Amino acid sequence: MIRSFQTKRHLAIETARSVIAKNPVYLDTETTGLESSAEIIEISIIDDASQVLFTSLIRPSQPIPADSTRVHGITDAEVATARAWPAVWPEVRASLFGRLVVIYNEAFDLRMMKQSHARYRLPWKEKMNTFDLMKLYAEFRGVWDSRRGSYRFFSLANAGRDCQISLPNAHRSTADTLLTRAVLHYIANCTA
Repeated sequence: MIRSFQTKRHLAIETARSVIAKNPVYLDTETTGLESSAEIIEISIIDDASQVLFTSLIRPSQPIPADSTRVHGITDAEVATARAWPAVWPEVRASLFGRLVVIYNEAFDLRMMKQSHARYRLPWKEKMNTFDLMKLYAEFRGVWDSRRGSYRFFSLANAGRDCQISLPNAHRSTADTLLTRAVLHYIANCTA
């Protein structure tokens, strides 16, 4: 198992280096919740030099539940004058397409983009080139989850703590994109 872990860790480091060589962008969203009716209320995209390419609050079609506000701190008052998803999407799309998009837990953010599209009856025909850093970090950490039969997933906040990266404003999309980038670079700069 030690040799297998070391091999997986080495492969994770090499993969991180390969991803960075492709000059990716990083995406994160904040949402009204986790359920199938949830939608995006904040989105940020940065480049590999940590420059913000796009960031915006988004006015949802429904009130933000108090439980969600407790997580990210975004209130109904803050998004009241923001643009709705259909007005924001063209700018988001322009920042993403033709680029490798690194996302921590891509399944969640892609689902939220699709749900936000569906909320406004926009067709989802997008084929984005994405990379899930959460899966790579699981292999890099190498903590086996025998119940699931795979490496254990860690939250972005825990990955940041484990890598000794401190960033303020956790659970806001720009801070989380910066943390995602920092975790990828941390992995790439490690030695096997």
